[in-house]
Amino acid sequence: MVERRAGAAGAARRRRAAWWPVVAMLAAALPAGCDGEEATPARIVAHVLVPDGVNPLVGLTRLVLTFQKPNVATFVETIPDDVGTRTELVFTYTFPESEATAVLEVTAEDATGSVRARGRSIPFDIVSGRTLSVGVLVLTPGQWSLAPATLRLATARMLHGAAVTGDGGLMVAGGSTATGVTQTVELFDLNAMAPVPPADVPVLPAARSRFAMLALNADQILLVGGVTASTQADLWNGPAATWTPLPLPAGVPEVWAGPRFATLGDGSALLWGGLDGSDAPVSAFVRADAAGLRKLDGTADRNDPAGVPIQTPDGLRFLVVGGNEPGMPFAALLDPATGAIEDDLTPSVVDEVRTRHTVIRVGASRAVVAGGYDATGRLATSVWIFDGACLDPAAGCSVWSAAGPMLAAVGGMADAVGVGIDPGHEDPRAVLVGGVDATDRPVADAVILNTVTGLAVRYPLRTPRAQGAVVRLPTGQIGYVGGLDAGGNPLDTIELFEPPAL
Repeated sequence: MVERRAGAAGAARRRRAAWWPVVAMLAAALPAGCDGEEATPARIVAHVLVPDGVNPLVGLTRLVLTFQKPNVATFVETIPDDVGTRTELVFTYTFPESEATAVLEVTAEDATGSVRARGRSIPFDIVSGRTLSVGVLVLTPGQWSLAPATLRLATARMLHGAAVTGDGGLMVAGGSTATGVTQTVELFDLNAMAPVPPADVPVLPAARSRFAMLALNADQILLVGGVTASTQADLWNGPAATWTPLPLPAGVPEVWAGPRFATLGDGSALLWGGLDGSDAPVSAFVRADAAGLRKLDGTADRNDPAGVPIQTPDGLRFLVVGGNEPGMPFAALLDPATGAIEDDLTPSVVDEVRTRHTVIRVGASRAVVAGGYDATGRLATSVWIFDGACLDPAAGCSVWSAAGPMLAAVGGMADAVGVGIDPGHEDPRAVLVGGVDATDRPVADAVILNTVTGLAVRYPLRTPRAQGAVVRLPTGQIGYVGGLDAGGNPLDTIELFEPPAL
């Protein structure tokens, strides 16, 4: 038997500061059952949260809360008439026993039963004898929304980094502010949708802007490069809440502005591209993990190609495409262990030339090349799709395929950020968001590219943004953090996007 109890949202909000977690869900111990007695049940306090500004629950009829766990449990709640005046709805559920990792999914329906808003929690455990608070932010699918006001950055910034921590946190670090390069760090609890107290978050060892920031694993985040000279990278150790210096290997410049990076799925990452202190292209490939950084033997023969790890019939390889060599197409597969070119794919992309573009992984062996400039110096609207499985001659398919001018509706985008919607589950879609137009002004464009249907659908941002950070949250939502607006000002807001169902 599972019981539920509606909560008073106002009272819950007043109590939140006292009992919501800091980068972890609260586990308040309840009296355990004595020997021979039934154990004390688990209690889940579900907080259904809404974004800042437009409340997606207004005018809707009911909420369906589904606990996805070994024994699925679903509850239906009526949305109150005064929901437009609230920032959250609170419900309490009691479970008779512990259950392993669960996820709470929430959908909001109108009077016809159509789903108009949805969201999901980060994973949690149902533990007998404990009370856990679980937050779910519901958004209108296919619409960018401002994150709750509790997720507003304390410092407006651009050219910064952002990464998700394994315990359900979002870290935002460094960047350029209205007063210069900063070493400040902000950490948010994605369960409570609230900031961690600044006193609990050490600043960076040194100020950084225009650097690489990536999560190596659940506990460690790596920062490399930037416009400020440094002989070290910085490694965040989550459990200890400390920064550890990692020396840069010989041959890597102390000023490394705008390095590109990609995680390889094994706790390591590859870094390349960018510029040194003389604005000369950095040709090195660097392999990084929690133990340190090492320069690979292979080098890039052009400035700033884009790339992603990709599965091929011969194992994991690294696909690099394009770069700042006007009129010179380039694509290759590298050995991620050495940086050496194993397969020159340039002839297969015909005359495709790209600069200031991105490559987005949309599956284990598939990627899409989008955005940037073509050989004529115009914003490219065509999209190319790579399929590593087709490297096997027996597959009988093309390694490269043209998806046509999928970005024609927005006129193209340079310096946009791309992220796969769910590459781990072979979702064929990618989001290309932000960046600049042909005059280098930030744009409010965001486009979902479907690499199977060849269709592109525009989902505009609420604010033009460039030079920000884009992350895929553990809830499946996509966030654009900070950035530069069309007026040249750094932003302190986060926009969130719930992708429409496939």
